[in-house]
Amino acid sequence: MAKGIVALQKLREQAATLKKYHPDWSFNKIGKKIGCRHSFVSRWVRRDQACEPLHDQSRSGRPPKADVAAQEHIVMAAQLPECRTAADVAAKLQQDQHLSFSVTTVKRVLRQHGLQHLSPVARPMLTDSHKLARVKFAKAVLRRDKTSKRRWLNTDSKIFHLHKMGRPLRRWCSPRARGTVPRPKHNIAAHVYMGICYWGVTKLMFVTGTHKQVSKFVNPKSKRLYAGVGSSEYSEVLSQMFVPEGNRLFQQAGQWADKWQLQQDNAKPHKTATNMAYIAENVPGGHFLTWPACSPDMSPIENMWAWMEGKLHKEYQPKNVEELKDSLEQIRQSIPASMLHNMFDGFQARMQRVVDLDGEYINM
Repeated sequence: MAKGIVALQKLREQAATLKKYHPDWSFNKIGKKIGCRHSFVSRWVRRDQACEPLHDQSRSGRPPKADVAAQEHIVMAAQLPECRTAADVAAKLQQDQHLSFSVTTVKRVLRQHGLQHLSPVARPMLTDSHKLARVKFAKAVLRRDKTSKRRWLNTDSKIFHLHKMGRPLRRWCSPRARGTVPRPKHNIAAHVYMGICYWGVTKLMFVTGTHKQVSKFVNPKSKRLYAGVGSSEYSEVLSQMFVPEGNRLFQQAGQWADKWQLQQDNAKPHKTATNMAYIAENVPGGHFLTWPACSPDMSPIENMWAWMEGKLHKEYQPKNVEELKDSLEQIRQSIPASMLHNMFDGFQARMQRVVDLDGEYINM
């Protein structure tokens, strides 16, 4: 039996076992636990509940052309840097080992072994100084008490678009049946600030960058209105939203009302002397540790943004900027407390992961 088939069999058994011991767990949660899609978990759990076997049934027809040894050669060839496509893998096997397989066979074998044809995720390049700063920050967090993260208000901004601008899915078809995908010439957007903590979520504040919302502040150097959020506008975000909302959340929780801290990224408008002085005077615990540059993967609010964006395009169909704002507010109100607890309780593990990888990007 091929190595990939054995691993697949183990995943099926793990999915069925977890569902037996944790009947309240969803298929999605089990899938994240074992690293599979929820559809895979759903299929094999239901088969197990119906007392059907979890192993593959014997099939009629000719035996597969790629035996166990050939499958191993295909998988090994696919991991070579020069083999970017299934056609490259087939050509490499033909050239080096005189094994003749069609591109379709190569694709089928790779899929059976859990491989997908994916492109790397583009991220800012981390220099050695970036990595050192990330490790230093993570170690500083790990030295603190585990409950200290519960007095931390994590803040950030996000631009939500009215239309989802993802890359169209590919499919096999003739050129005439290719079809078209409509794309807006000008995608309406809403630029919003929000903060999250263990105890709840702040209200939303829409700022410059939102459709038809122009800054009222003038850049002293160019003598023109700011094209984005400047220092003066961020001062309003602090005084009108983050500080009052932070006080409200921690006072309602009855925890850390006189010690809570504000976390923000290193955007220039956030780090001006005026804004930092305001935080020191009006936030009881002051500013959180200086956040390392190029490190959005370390912040739990990035997971929240991704969840909100997915929910927006899946469950809401806003037609204009006002409906987009209303949809975001409804999503904000539906954020479950358990999600916030999981995000902040898992922050220690996130920091430990950064240390273990010597400052490289993490996938959490």
